[in-house]
Amino acid sequence: MSSVRARYLIAGLVLIGLVNAIVLAGVAWNRQEPEESRLQLSERELGATYAYWRKDNSSLALRLDYRWPSQADDDHYYPSISAEKMAELGFHVPTELNEQTVRRYRRQLDRDALLVLELDGPAYQREVALQVAAHAEALRLQKSVPDSKELSEAAQHAANALNYEQHRATRLLVVDVGMDQQALRERYPDRARYAIVRSIIEVQASSVATDWDGEGDDPRPDNQRWTWQLGGSAETPGVQNLNLPHRWHATFDSLPQQAEQQSVDYSGYQKLFSAEVAFGRRLEPWFVALSARQASTLQPTTKVQ
Repeated sequence: MSSVRARYLIAGLVLIGLVNAIVLAGVAWNRQEPEESRLQLSERELGATYAYWRKDNSSLALRLDYRWPSQADDDHYYPSISAEKMAELGFHVPTELNEQTVRRYRRQLDRDALLVLELDGPAYQREVALQVAAHAEALRLQKSVPDSKELSEAAQHAANALNYEQHRATRLLVVDVGMDQQALRERYPDRARYAIVRSIIEVQASSVATDWDGEGDDPRPDNQRWTWQLGGSAETPGVQNLNLPHRWHATFDSLPQQAEQQSVDYSGYQKLFSAEVAFGRRLEPWFVALSARQASTLQPTTKVQ
């Protein structure tokens, strides 16, 4: 009996060693030159995971924070990936929308694809411009009715949103989705601004209300007031946990923090750092460098009277 247990133990140890060897070989191959891309990120793009807050710093991990571009009209629901792009990715998108065709659309299996992430480029500048316009409109309305508490609070909220966009929000946005890595890289050749990451695409279908443009109450029956919105969403499991090497743990612990600001809608706590993150042959990221940075000179959010 003891010999049987010994054989099982040896087999288990061999299996564990084999798995670890495969993982380490994959990591080594991913980090071979040349790098696919390298981005200079900050705490705005590298968010906290559970391990971030652990008192026991035997393991520290950050996640790559990115977002999808905003819709100019945010009154309606829009999927992250349009129906047209889903068709390009190989999904069957029905032209006639009804319960049966939407049901078939939802049954399609997830697909592997690639996301292009843009750092501090035109997509981010558009986000800032949208907040600038929203703030200007809120101020215009507030000035038109100076005694309105509701409009004053809305203007303050818009000011806070603009401040957050300019100084705290991630500058990393999805600008494209595709299947062909070479074609995407040819389209986005700047490897210091554009990173390509692996993703899993899944279908999405929602019923959304359509606007009534006529006068008075909407006379349409309920089944004509709604339409189907088809599209998709993406997950990127490969960028959810970026382990910080132990040699930078002490630096991370001693990082300066963002000062608390008055009259804002978000917490002031945030460690300030600059980090180089490289993406390798398997499009998996890892830390190349980490250093502390000082807070930029921020314009304080003016409280709207």
